[in-house]
Amino acid sequence: MSRPPSDPIDQFQREAERLFHDLVYHRHPSAHFAEQPWLPPADLVVTDDSARVIFELAGVPRESIHVRVSGRVLEVSGRRVPPQEPAGARYHRAEIYFGDYRRVVELPWEADEKSVGARYRDGFLEVRLQLRRPQASTRVPIEGDAP
Repeated sequence: MSRPPSDPIDQFQREAERLFHDLVYHRHPSAHFAEQPWLPPADLVVTDDSARVIFELAGVPRESIHVRVSGRVLEVSGRRVPPQEPAGARYHRAEIYFGDYRRVVELPWEADEKSVGARYRDGFLEVRLQLRRPQASTRVPIEGDAP
């Protein structure tokens, strides 16, 4: 069954297609993902007394990466800024997330905050942590009169 060109259903379909096209091809990719935070992928490699957590942070400048450790929690946060596109450029595919990110990794044990190290190379951040060793107990002498 064919409909006349002024049919309201056809007009609605054309308008929906136009809106979808504008959404996909004319908006900056960060606008597509504004409600979905970026969670950089991470690997946690553990031994008996240490751990390495490796984050994939391609395109993030080193100076915008923040690392915090507190007890059993490692937090990495920062911002990935989209590249400046030439005037009139339009996206035909937008899959890369830009904007703020925050990734929290729970460690299998408490980390020694004083021995944390981090290295950023080739888009990967590697955070090295040592197990916090419990302090050895110390015998406390008791003062008083000798028997």
